[in-house]
Amino acid sequence: MQEIYKNILARLPIALLIAFPIVGVLYFENIFLTIFLGLLVALLLTREWIELSNMKVNLTQIIFFIAVIFLAVFLGKIFINFFLIVSLIFWIIYAVSLVAKKTSLLNGLSFNNNYLGIFLIQSFIFGLIAILWFDNLYGVNIFFVLFLIILNTALIDITAYLVGSMVGRTPLFSEISPNKTLEGFFGGLFVVIGFMLLMNWYDFITLEFLIVSLCSIPFAFVGDYFESQLKRDQNLKDSGSLLPGHGGVWDRLDSHIAVIPVFAAFSIFII
Repeated sequence: MQEIYKNILARLPIALLIAFPIVGVLYFENIFLTIFLGLLVALLLTREWIELSNMKVNLTQIIFFIAVIFLAVFLGKIFINFFLIVSLIFWIIYAVSLVAKKTSLLNGLSFNNNYLGIFLIQSFIFGLIAILWFDNLYGVNIFFVLFLIILNTALIDITAYLVGSMVGRTPLFSEISPNKTLEGFFGGLFVVIGFMLLMNWYDFITLEFLIVSLCSIPFAFVGDYFESQLKRDQNLKDSGSLLPGHGGVWDRLDSHIAVIPVFAAFSIFII
């Protein structure tokens, strides 16, 4: 228990430092500030990926990156929605492979695959843009929607860590991350589901928002295990050292990188 408190105290200052600008930007409800913050995060993610990758950036990768941006600008919502659906399919395939313990059969899942990095970062940004595209989403202010997505993803991560550290005994996918447990998984889900049900009970969110949130939030674990697999394949403990006590940017945002595009993609079928 004492070690848990020490870890929490070590992580708390940086966690607050990260939370402050995010909450501040969402509080002011400024789309341009939100996009700017998202692009800054994307830049940090890109920098960290390049540092981890043994594949040098080449002209083909740059063309791929620019082509996706070009199509998004000129085709707008049609292309972004298509890209998000592809992202949803990707995360579902990985989730099924994870449960079936067949992730080793999926080729190209590595920090050395720069195309994968481009795809993940762009789907994260497109998910953010798709959510901001609406003046009102599920009858709720879009900035409140973003706040709840970010909060739930962080909450499930923190709760899973605490429950797993205190009472966790059963490794969930030990071949990828032996420290993550089944007890932590259910503990995190229970807290977030309970929180969202209360939000719906008090009419802070609609039933549609509740359903899409409950479908999306398990992908926080999927994103977490996905990054753990990438690190395991390269014998890495952390993706970087930018955030003391947390590791790198990918370590801190692995769950969000999955949940945000997945939530946006599910919303395409509801809105």
